[in-house]
Parts: sequence; structure tokens; C-alpha cells
Amino acid sequence: MRCFWIQSAASPHTPVSNCTRGGFAMRLCGSSDVYQPSRRTPAKSLNYVVSHDGFTLRDLVSYNQRHNLANGEYNRDGTSDNLSFNCGAEGPSDDPVIQALRQKLQRALLATTLLAQGTPMICAGDEIGHTQGGNNNPYCQDNTITWINWLAADNDLLAFTQHVLRLRHQLQPFHNQWYSGIADIDGVYDLSWWQADGSVLQGDAWHHPLTRTLACLVGHPGRSLLPLLLLVNPEASDAEFVLPRGQWQGLLDTAHPRGESRHQGQGASHLTVAANSMLLLQQTASHTPQTMEQTSL
Repeated sequence: MRCFWIQSAASPHTPVSNCTRGGFAMRLCGSSDVYQPSRRTPAKSLNYVVSHDGFTLRDLVSYNQRHNLANGEYNRDGTSDNLSFNCGAEGPSDDPVIQALRQKLQRALLATTLLAQGTPMICAGDEIGHTQGGNNNPYCQDNTITWINWLAADNDLLAFTQHVLRLRHQLQPFHNQWYSGIADIDGVYDLSWWQADGSVLQGDAWHHPLTRTLACLVGHPGRSLLPLLLLVNPEASDAEFVLPRGQWQGLLDTAHPRGESRHQGQGASHLTVAANSMLLLQQTASHTPQTMEQTSL
């Protein structure tokens, strides 16, 4: 899921095989290719973007290269394969455009991690914008490089993370069971995938290297009594999505510093999703989502 957002922002015209919509959807939905054949539940899938070993979340979108000179190993320690993107400047920047992109990418990465099917893991400090100055291997740094500076906390990012965690707890967007993509007796698909224009996402479109917008309609969420809709736009420009049938109310907008959303729409209307962002919406009326052919990855 990291590559899906980072690669799109960094170089939208340079495709990477595992950054397609198919690859993203597979990871978003618990990596069934890994866990389902052995009859393990989606909760066995541990989802994370960064861990203690590597860049922090903030550094992931602030540095292209590791900066480990303080470790005394001539910057040769730590991995050089970070799948990171500095958003146009290496390290700290006063450019408001660069700052805004970095913030949006952090929120998008946190949201996909916390809302995905499976068990989420976030690294301590990522929820407040902790930085290690580009050091991705601070094993020997018991000092300000690794200490979390609570006085410099990004309070908007903290509020955003709390909001997404509440949504996960209240709604559990995905069941802890594998989805079939098959409609129930009322014609409601437990899980279905759409393109931005409202058409079914299927066939070669799953792996088209230069198109990454997609919508995920969860007809049978884990706790929500009404269907949920994820609209995902990792592209560098805003995208228009055609909404499925029904009335929809926004619950989360990662383009907002704190995740607040006032989006509303009804079936067949268009809803704009900001660049490098995603929306979570909930159906508010007793309409059955538009049926479609079964799709599969």
C-alpha cells in the first residue's frame, strides 16, 4: 500500500508492477493470496507502512536517501531500498506546496493502514509526525535522533489518527472473513470494485500501470449497518467519481488536516476526490447499492 501512494506521487509515468490497482486492492483486503489458502483469517494479516526498522512515516515522505552519517558507518548501514519520496526537497522544507503534499501522503498512508482488512500496526510517533532526520537505522542513537519530541507534535495529524481509529472501532469497514464478491439474495454484493466513471473494474484494467483511481463498495461491512464506500485517488490531480445508487454521507476525507468530511451525494452524481487522497462514505438511506457483475482479482 505504501508504493501505491508514494510511487504515484513521485513518478506517475513510471509504472511499478506491484503498484497497480490489483496489487493495492489485494493488500487492502488482507492479502488473501497469502492467508486464505492456508485457511487463516484476515486478522492474521499484519498491515503496516513503517516499523522501528527504517524511515519514520514523516521521513518516508521527506527523504529520498538515508542519512545515517551519525551512526559512524559512513552512511553504509541501513537499507537503500526505502520506497520513499521527498516530495521535491531532501529533508526539511519551508515550501508550502511540499509541506502540503507531505502531510496529505502521511494521512493517506495512515488511513489505508488503519482501515484495511487485517490487523493494523503503526510505529510510535508516526501519529504526531516524528522525524529521525532521515536516519533509517538508528540502532545506536539513544538521543534526540530517536527520542520523540512531544513539544513538536503535529496536533492535526494526531487528531486525524484518532478520528480514523474511532471510525475503525465503530464501523470495522471490513469483516474478519474473506469476501466472495458474490451478491446475496437481495442482490447486494458483499464487496465490489468500481472505476471512477462508475463502471465495473475488471480484466486488464486491474493491472493498467498508469490508472490508479478506484472505488471499493463494501456491501457487508464488519460493524456498520449500512454499506460503506472507499474512493481512492492516488493521482497528482483531483478526480471525479460517479457514486453508486443511494444517498452517501462523508465520514473521512484525508485531504482535510483532521480528516473531517462534509461530502454528500447521491447515486449517479459526481463527487470530487482531491489529489493524493481518499474518502470514506456511508450510505444514509435504505437503497440497495447498484448491482454489478462479480469481479475478482
